[in-house]
Amino acid sequence: MIHLKKISLNQLICLVILTQVGVSVLEIPYAESRHAGYDSWMSILIGGLLAQIVIFIIYQLSKRYPDQSLQQYIFSILGKPLGWLVNLLFALYCAESSLMVVISYADVLNRWVLFQTPFFVILGITLVVATYIASSTLRSISTITQSILNMFLICFVIIFISGMGKGDWRHFLPIGTHGIGAIIKDSLPAFWAYAGYELLLYVFPFVKCKKKKHIFIAMSIANGFTTLFYLLITIIVTYNFSESQLNTITEPMVYILRKFRWPVVQSLDILFMTIWLSVTTVTVFVYMFLSARYLAFVGKKEIRNHPLLVWIIGILCFSVGIWFSDRQSIFKFSEYHNKATMIMIALVPTIILLISYVREKVARE
Repeated sequence: MIHLKKISLNQLICLVILTQVGVSVLEIPYAESRHAGYDSWMSILIGGLLAQIVIFIIYQLSKRYPDQSLQQYIFSILGKPLGWLVNLLFALYCAESSLMVVISYADVLNRWVLFQTPFFVILGITLVVATYIASSTLRSISTITQSILNMFLICFVIIFISGMGKGDWRHFLPIGTHGIGAIIKDSLPAFWAYAGYELLLYVFPFVKCKKKKHIFIAMSIANGFTTLFYLLITIIVTYNFSESQLNTITEPMVYILRKFRWPVVQSLDILFMTIWLSVTTVTVFVYMFLSARYLAFVGKKEIRNHPLLVWIIGILCFSVGIWFSDRQSIFKFSEYHNKATMIMIALVPTIILLISYVREKVARE
């Protein structure tokens, strides 16, 4: 069985936080400063607010079917043909999300740390570890994620220490001169960086709590923490780099870690990226697990061989991933992924929620 026991609220918070944070930590606020410049910290806050709105929508949808996951109650709302299609789309999206994260970080490691190691080796090792963990139960995955949270906290301390170097607070001034339009425009890339909370569509009935509203509170705490974490990184990067530098440095956090001198550690950037690999792997195996669970409901009967589905997804991700060894193909794939993210985690749940309201109203009449 996939669910031997329910997960706790603390485990849910850990799952959401470590699924949200990933490769984007190294890139923030590059994408968020295209128009907003040194006002990108406002875009980060707005992105977190947009994510919170979507969390509320997903919570309202899940609350209507408290004992079922989306894979199951989707048939009651849309019928079997459309239900199968939605499950398939979510399975493909989650698999694609795993692939996006693993190839992005493999590219980072290949360029900054493992220069001589072939891309497919880094890709393969990461996917094998992630696939093995994803083939476990939800409770086991949650327990492993809680352990990896310690690695995340170490990285948090490293980021905070490295940000205390030389910089200029005048980079933030004057505030708001780029205009609200530019800030809102850059809040969309910020919104994409918060993806991960959509796992609530699946885990909602498997969270142990006294009241369902506690789940929403836990999700809000997790999203709030991620928002503050992204805000901290944005402030550190803006403090260290001018606006013109932000327009050219795609991974500013790596440069800050590399230039920071600490007597105890010679290369802080290598230490950070090595530890952060475990954090990134959480995002990969959570999405692989979700992809297998959605795929299990594509058909007349539920496919109960969960490990087999996960390994099939892992093999497919590796087979496709080896074609993304150059950065240009990753950039193109990222553009597609961002559009898919907007549709699958924001638009689709909203439409399903509205349809469920309409069907309930019609049934009453």
